[in-house]
Amino acid sequence: MPRTEAVVKAESAVSPRQRKSPVKKRSRLAPALLVVAIIVVGFATLLMRLEVTQEGYRLSAVRLDIVKLEDQNRRLRLTAAQLSSHDRLRALAPKYHLEPVRSGQVVIVQ
Repeated sequence: MPRTEAVVKAESAVSPRQRKSPVKKRSRLAPALLVVAIIVVGFATLLMRLEVTQEGYRLSAVRLDIVKLEDQNRRLRLTAAQLSSHDRLRALAPKYHLEPVRSGQVVIVQ
């Protein structure tokens, strides 16, 4: 059905605001939510990487503390062994007027 020239002029005379669009406008909510979701995921990923880095530094510090404490423990065990050696104690006994136990000095109480 061909359009007449008058109908075409009448349609063109209507302002664009008065015309109804045959296509439904897209909602801007979905893309905005998608952008927000991407930003949130990016921020969460950044925070997780920061936490992993901080934990790595903390683990390195703890490992260093472990090495220092193991070395200190080794030195203290060596010192304790040296201080409690029988030869050393026998050499120090006369200085403090200590003598071997004589019979009758030890009394066992039951």
